Amino acid sequence: MNETEKVIEKILTSDARTKAFRKKLLKLGYVKQAKQVNAVMEKIADFGMMSDGGNKKIARAVAQAKNKDDLKKRLDKISTMAGGKYSEAQEDEVYQRALDAMDSKAKGVQNRPDANILVQLGKFKDYTKDGEVRTDDMKKIKVKRADAVKVYDALMSIRAPQRTKYLQLLQKDKSSFNKVFKAVLKVAK
Repeated sequence: MNETEKVIEKILTSDARTKAFRKKLLKLGYVKQAKQVNAVMEKIADFGMMSDGGNKKIARAVAQAKNKDDLKKRLDKISTMAGGKYSEAQEDEVYQRALDAMDSKAKGVQNRPDANILVQLGKFKDYTKDGEVRTDDMKKIKVKRADAVKVYDALMSIRAPQRTKYLQLLQKDKSSFNKVFKAVLKVAK
């Protein structure tokens, strides 16, 4: 079958209702929105909401927002949806993660588990030499093995909510990585 035969076969097999539905979706812009929402979800998948649906609503708000004020209004609107089901959308932590996603320069590969800064620092326990870590702004930073192991152990010794705050700062960009890395290294044993 050549290209034209495939197209004709596809037209004959699909009925008029699915064609009309696809045209409506394209006209309303839902296909374009889905791509934008997926791009945001690849940068930051967890905004701190209790459900995946809530995280997707925040990602949609980030994709549609024009500026910080617009994002804040959208998050306030989400927090009142469904009788308060998404009330955590107005928390500062969720707002800060949404702002980070809005300002992020990540290319979409950050959603992979090995892009997590904690995983990158943890790999140094297995290595015998110095290496590099990559932040969300796609910059590579050279790190000494001994320092990376100390910082990893220090981060693993604190509770998860506090650790998450440090990890977000470490992962954000090169300058914040250097500041937080040095600060944690000073208090590490």
